[in-house]
Amino acid sequence: MSEVILKPQPLKPGDTIAVISPAGPADKRRLQAGLKNLNQRGYKVVPFPSADGRYAYFSAQDPQRLEELTRSFTDPDVKAIFCSRGGYGSGRLLDLIDYRIVAENPKLFIGFSDVTALNWAFFTKTGLVSFSGPTVCEFGDGLSPATAGSFNELVSSTTAPEVIWDGSLNAIRPGKATGRLFPGCLSIIVSLLGTPYLPDLTGALLIIEDVGEKPYRIDRMLTHLKNAGIFDKISALIIGSMVDCWQKKSDNEISLEEIVLDLTSSHSIPVYSGIPYGHHIERITLPVGVQAEISAENGLRLLEDPLSRI
Repeated sequence: MSEVILKPQPLKPGDTIAVISPAGPADKRRLQAGLKNLNQRGYKVVPFPSADGRYAYFSAQDPQRLEELTRSFTDPDVKAIFCSRGGYGSGRLLDLIDYRIVAENPKLFIGFSDVTALNWAFFTKTGLVSFSGPTVCEFGDGLSPATAGSFNELVSSTTAPEVIWDGSLNAIRPGKATGRLFPGCLSIIVSLLGTPYLPDLTGALLIIEDVGEKPYRIDRMLTHLKNAGIFDKISALIIGSMVDCWQKKSDNEISLEEIVLDLTSSHSIPVYSGIPYGHHIERITLPVGVQAEISAENGLRLLEDPLSRI
């Protein structure tokens, strides 16, 4: 993993935002509404061809998605890179990316869901702090005040927020922990195991979320993390929103809390749930790779600024 930490500049009014689709195709109506929303916020928005493209279950073929990702980093006019949506396909680019280009042009990069693969790979290979935040299509849907507020505080405020979340927390196993913050989609995190794109999670605060996965599949993925030694490394496990994963309550069904307590029973790490992070209209934006702290008393707090304000 890179020993250098690269932090992008804050997003300012008038900045140019490149919109790309490194994974799946975007809904044209939602995308256009999102582009309009960002323009109304005072940004110059430049959608790349893949933003509203389609090739099977991708936005475009791998070479085009790679070229647009690369060009968005090398274009000096572009100050930030937003992804139109998640879907599937980011992982196919990981061994094709020239990470030297990313390192030489550290920019604000915001993605979510499948784009977890890029968020984590950028940090692993270059030390670039990126953000797990709203997609352009979600801007088109209309961000809730809380979601928009979290996004603005993290990427465009004049000062860094100290507290990311101080609302209710469910202490499945209470305790205080500090470490680098690594948020992401559980199924994508598992897909990075055994690859050179997985960051060193020693001492990390691992935040997971997912959508549309059956309980046994969540169990299987968490078991894979355990068997891969991840729970031996991290300092805390934080569970975000598991949307449409536990759809019906049943007497024979195991709760998420029971699964996590069982799988981490030989570990003393704190385990929390209740963080509004995931495939839900109400969610916080999270930086990838910065030092943070979690406790029942103070919630989730940043210990360093995720942006460069020089």
